[in-house]
Amino acid sequence: MNTLFNHNQIVYSLDTSSLIDAYRKLYPMDNFPSLWQDIENLIRQDRLIMSEFVFAEAMQDKFLDNWCTNKKLKSQLELKIDNLDQIAVRDILADYPGVLKVKKGKSLSDPWVIAVAKRYFQNVVIVSEEKLTGNLQFPRIPDVCKDSNIECVTISGLIQKEDWKY
Repeated sequence: MNTLFNHNQIVYSLDTSSLIDAYRKLYPMDNFPSLWQDIENLIRQDRLIMSEFVFAEAMQDKFLDNWCTNKKLKSQLELKIDNLDQIAVRDILADYPGVLKVKKGKSLSDPWVIAVAKRYFQNVVIVSEEKLTGNLQFPRIPDVCKDSNIECVTISGLIQKEDWKY
């Protein structure tokens, strides 16, 4: 169960791209077992979360689904959506309607990643591998973050923020 409200440490709202890029391209689990143990620990500490919608998207990846199942991480990684999340997403879409890129292969979960940060702004950092485009008409997560003064980092940035050494 998430205890997001019970501590003052940074909580990370995770985009699906970060986990997928991390294990597929950047930090394969076989080569970086300590990193993946640290990621697992952040999840267990309720400091690395995905909104329910983003979590569902991530679990479509069989490797991630198996990893989360085997490590028994699902209940802590998934942040259940409530009415306040839905209101936050509605507001995000009103301000940034182009964030939903309704094209084949594009994610519809981006507003949900941002909604977590909008709701818990004091201590939430977004983690996404998307790149800043500077285009607010069709923004990516980092564009909305920059425009909304929300910190957004990559997995590498998370490693730096947590001061992990390998």
